[in-house]
Amino acid sequence: MKRKTIYLATLALFAFVALLFGVYRYTRALFPGAPRAARTVIPRGSDAAELDSNQLGDERAYDETKSAPVIPLTPEESFIQALSVDLNRDGQVDQVIALKRAAEPNVYLVAAIHNPLTGQPERVAEIKTGVTQVRTLAFYAMDVVGDRSNALVYSGMTQENLQLLAVYLPATGQDGKTALRAVADLRSDGPIAVQETRRSEAYNLGLTNGDSYPIYAYHSDPESPQTLSQIERVYRWDANRQRYELASEAKIAGKKIESQILRQLQGGNLEAFEDFLSGLWFRQGEASSDDARYVFFNLDEDDILFHSGSTEEIFLRESGAPRRYGVYFSSRNRSIPSIRRLIDIELTGIDEIRVKVFEDVRLKIGVASDWDGSYRKMAGTVPARAREGDAARDRVSALLAEGGAWAAGDGQELRLDGGRYTLSTPAGVESGGWALVAVKGRAVFQLKGTSTPSRFYLVEEPKDTAGQVLILTPVRVSIDGTEFLGPPPIRFERGRLR
Repeated sequence: MKRKTIYLATLALFAFVALLFGVYRYTRALFPGAPRAARTVIPRGSDAAELDSNQLGDERAYDETKSAPVIPLTPEESFIQALSVDLNRDGQVDQVIALKRAAEPNVYLVAAIHNPLTGQPERVAEIKTGVTQVRTLAFYAMDVVGDRSNALVYSGMTQENLQLLAVYLPATGQDGKTALRAVADLRSDGPIAVQETRRSEAYNLGLTNGDSYPIYAYHSDPESPQTLSQIERVYRWDANRQRYELASEAKIAGKKIESQILRQLQGGNLEAFEDFLSGLWFRQGEASSDDARYVFFNLDEDDILFHSGSTEEIFLRESGAPRRYGVYFSSRNRSIPSIRRLIDIELTGIDEIRVKVFEDVRLKIGVASDWDGSYRKMAGTVPARAREGDAARDRVSALLAEGGAWAAGDGQELRLDGGRYTLSTPAGVESGGWALVAVKGRAVFQLKGTSTPSRFYLVEEPKDTAGQVLILTPVRVSIDGTEFLGPPPIRFERGRLR
């Protein structure tokens, strides 16, 4: 009888534990508590902030655009952005503030920790980062070690155009205040990022610690200066030393490239690399399929276009930093300014590049973007202003740059004002940006509507019209050049509005 009672009690205990486990998982599903990563924010005017508020709605909960420093700044300090996170895991929200100081090129990160005695945030720690190019700064909180601590990870470009990535862990100082301790501070002339790996279900349930994330850094090979060879260095968490240490190093063989191109690009000349990039690039291995992906660099207008099927995204290039055989762009979506992309481009051949796109500034190699891959340049596709020697195309470019209004016989009216256009048709009015590109030696006019997909027109300027007539034929830009879509050409005349 006694053994039966013990057996029933044990069975009841296991049933109770199983019930608690089920309730725990159900509660986590209803109320997920994963920390949200901050977006990198660059100060903008009130109009742009208002646009974000109107367009994003509830997405503002994920956007640090509206953050303001919770501690007073000194007169020589200017606010850049802020990240809200519980650094010391006391249940109170703290803040990490990025700021610049007068006459200093470096960006500072300042930690404001909630003081339980006063109930107010208090400045307790600061980091003088090696980042000097403000628009390349990205920082977020992440459990990189796997012990559930909110590590501060930041990255950006240094004054020497090296990419920097650093990891700081919160620690308690002798005075009892929270401090930030560097456990990784790496620089490279190539890409460098945290690689996120899958963790166990036990970690996700809060039962155990997880594996630490490695950091990958790619450097040019000084022993092979005439090639694109790289050295891959992997840094892993050392629990004994409580910091990241070099775990492995391997050489990655690269192509040999013509010395003329090397001399032009290896000096870190941003303008030279932008000239090299100008034009249309297609991702290799899928250029003839319906799902082909294209990236068009129109850097004269600071535009980077991502095109796939019927979808096109236009990003404004905000800043660029040259690297050895590469460039690092910071860009922002023209329609939704709070969406940013950091674009790492590496030269892999005389007409090939490797593109790595960091979405939402979460610099993690393990999460690939849909735009990552190797791209080849489509022959004869560059912005018209980037090329010389074609008098007809240059004349068309000059005519369009004059602006003004153009009218067609079917009632359409096209007005150009700088890089913007307004097209009035019987069906309504649309507006957006425009560009003139050269596709295999022919001038192509592109309309990039704010709410409509891009459209391309082959441009013909009839003779003896004194530059007052343009004939636009709808075409599609493809790997083979231009393809006629079928609709008849549209004849526009300037100065004959009805």
